Amino acid sequence: MTTTVNDAAVAPAETPGPAGFRRLVSVMGWPYFVASALARLPQSMLTIGALTYVAAGADDFTTPGAVAAISGVGVGLGAPIMGAASDRWGQRKVLLVSTVAYVLALVGLLWAGSPRDGAVHLDLPLGAFAVLAGMVVPQIGPMTRVRWMRRLTGARDRSSVDLAMGYESTVDEMGYVFGPALVGIVAAAAGAPIPLVIAGVLAMLAVPAFAFDRSSAAGAPLRHEEATGVAGPTRMSLGFMALGIAGMLGIGTVFGSLATTMTVFADETGHPGTGGLIYAAMGITSGLAALTVSRWPARWGAAFRWVLCAALAVPATALLLLPTEPWQMALGMLAVGAPIGPILVTIFAASGPRTPPARLGLAMTLLPAAITLGTSVGNLLGGTVADGAGHRAALGVTVSAAGVLLVVGLLFALYVRRENSRR
Repeated sequence: MTTTVNDAAVAPAETPGPAGFRRLVSVMGWPYFVASALARLPQSMLTIGALTYVAAGADDFTTPGAVAAISGVGVGLGAPIMGAASDRWGQRKVLLVSTVAYVLALVGLLWAGSPRDGAVHLDLPLGAFAVLAGMVVPQIGPMTRVRWMRRLTGARDRSSVDLAMGYESTVDEMGYVFGPALVGIVAAAAGAPIPLVIAGVLAMLAVPAFAFDRSSAAGAPLRHEEATGVAGPTRMSLGFMALGIAGMLGIGTVFGSLATTMTVFADETGHPGTGGLIYAAMGITSGLAALTVSRWPARWGAAFRWVLCAALAVPATALLLLPTEPWQMALGMLAVGAPIGPILVTIFAASGPRTPPARLGLAMTLLPAAITLGTSVGNLLGGTVADGAGHRAALGVTVSAAGVLLVVGLLFALYVRRENSRR
């Protein structure tokens, strides 16, 4: 099966020279990069911040874990709603309203998560504020991708889109590494509630800066007559979105199962507390590999890239069954991250030419929401299997998720071939 021919809809038309990233800076300006990076931290700090705060007052492990999972489900549910709202009313209004709602939800979470009768228990107010905080947390990552796709619309901009998607994926990866690390450091130094307070302050400062950045014009709503004058399809490709969401669910399941399994592995090998550090190794290579995609050969279309990387991810995850020491497992995680980052970039970049410009907000939030939901599934399945049979059995969830990612990639290759046959 050939997947590299006639995939011009998503394949880069040129290889960027040394000025590739300077091109991105010229389009958006340096303030954008600072504001968008800082504005992501409130979301990356939410789940672990809620877990840390509730765990400080709970007398079990189930309650903080449940609160963290509930907030993650809230993100998965709220993100597409926020994306659709930004398509209709513009990013600026949605971001400002969501910032206020998020800060209020954090205040409620701090109140509901405080000990009563000597301990914290999962009740209706705590669950409600946890899911609300997840639903209204500002969706910076998806909205940045919308701005890039609406600004980089020239015939020679396809490689710049790949570079922009690679950069955004790298920043997302780093945010989900440094966000939890910041929570741990601050909680240890100043107390468990302070990380959630900092998340609220960051939201009040960084999100409005992003909302009013000069690039925000690309996040304004497109009226019908404007949308029809912009290059792009007139209808969302439901077939591609189904494949893209399935792929993101697979990636999220890999993430979630590994996050849980690494914690179990660290405990089983006599190194409790190092699971997070082992897991973070994957983010390093995933982010770096995502940045390289724009320099891959132009003849490697989106379908070929997806299938190639997924085919590498399956044996890479299987190799995680071998390590017996944390340093060995960290090396294995580096190998797993390398093919995952490019798949993320590929799915995001492939969605642009298949989504109407006026619906990009919905598309760019549906895909990350699928990652979040997949992560929750991976956490649940990995933890359940690990409790009964240990970390090696739990890695079966990870390998299976990578296999699903490969199958979906092959289906995407068939989808692309069918698209080309209709031209």
